[in-house]
Amino acid sequence: MEIREVDLPGIGKKYSIRLKEGRNLVLVIYNTGRREIYLMQDEETSCVFDLTEEEAKDLGFLLAGAMYQPIKAEKMELILKEVVMEWVKVEVGSNLANKTIAELQIRRVTGVSVIAIDRKGRIIPSPDPYKERIEVGDILIVVGTRQQINKFLELCGRCST
Repeated sequence: MEIREVDLPGIGKKYSIRLKEGRNLVLVIYNTGRREIYLMQDEETSCVFDLTEEEAKDLGFLLAGAMYQPIKAEKMELILKEVVMEWVKVEVGSNLANKTIAELQIRRVTGVSVIAIDRKGRIIPSPDPYKERIEVGDILIVVGTRQQINKFLELCGRCST
């Protein structure tokens, strides 16, 4: 990555960063604290926006990874080898029908977490374990190890994946 710095007398500074993809990201920092960011394609501006000093600091924290550190690919591969996500349809006669996640104690009994319910195409993310009743036809999106998923399928009775 190539960064160029240019003084803008009486105005501030300009920084140009040559991106891997070939475009330039240009940052102009004014003496007043205002910032402008330009995304340049050849010599044409394809995107521009202003940031206040506070917004620029917040963006800097985010870009530097101060608030979130992504998981390295190697660690993610290890996690994904252990974790399974399964879509399980609740059939007529299932042990889950008309009961809540809390009543069934799904996590305690099987170890899986119900992260969402697909009810006739409407997604219910992070369903309330005490209020949301599981219905016939629901598709439960569950996460756990393969062994935990198998335990869940046994608890379920009449379900299909």
